[in-house]
Amino acid sequence: MQVVSVNGGEVCMRLMPQSWMIADDGAKEICTGVLYSLADSASGLAVFAEARELTPIATLDLRMDYFRSATTERALLAVAACRYLTDEIAFIHCNIFPEGDKQPVAAGSATFMRNTRGQRFQTTLGQKREA
Repeated sequence: MQVVSVNGGEVCMRLMPQSWMIADDGAKEICTGVLYSLADSASGLAVFAEARELTPIATLDLRMDYFRSATTERALLAVAACRYLTDEIAFIHCNIFPEGDKQPVAAGSATFMRNTRGQRFQTTLGQKREA
């Protein structure tokens, strides 16, 4: 993956298809897991671009809609934009296009936790409960 541009809270990343990304030997379609990884990477970078600081983040949710097959004929561009940012949560939208095409092959909506440093949750797992 290659960063093409960062403009405010919007990021564009480029991915050149490789033979190992093909879902089936008889087809020239890229596996949807590759699109998912591209969307996650671009969306995470959009969080940093909007926040303008490097603090730990974690993907809480990433939902993908696949509109049509992504083929190996052209590079893929992921355009991710931060829609809303709080101190702890970031909401991102990402479209994936074949290079030179205006119609996306997939779109994703992601939610990221920000500032994940340190222990924030306590668990009672393994502890005895009093009756």
